[in-house]
Amino acid sequence: MRSRRLTAADLDLYRRRLYHGDDLGDLACRLLVAEVGALWAELAKARTDFAAKAAAGLEKRLESVAAYNHGGCPKCRDAEARAFLAKLKQIAGSKPAGD
Repeated sequence: MRSRRLTAADLDLYRRRLYHGDDLGDLACRLLVAEVGALWAELAKARTDFAAKAAAGLEKRLESVAAYNHGGCPKCRDAEARAFLAKLKQIAGSKPAGD
């Protein structure tokens, strides 16, 4: 994998070339494709990391509910889980299910 990432200046140069109808060339196209691939990989890792942290947080919250409510009840744990998941969806910028 390449060690150098595209900079804002690189993207600005490519953008100007494209807008003026110039050819980017094979190297620039390969660099852009590699950059998109690297960004997709970063996004996938960020999503995985977020999901792992969210799951750990939800598990901890449900354990707290069970401990402080003398074992809790299925309805209460379900409500707690749904409230926590709604908050996670809000943080992640997605709409809650059913909206």
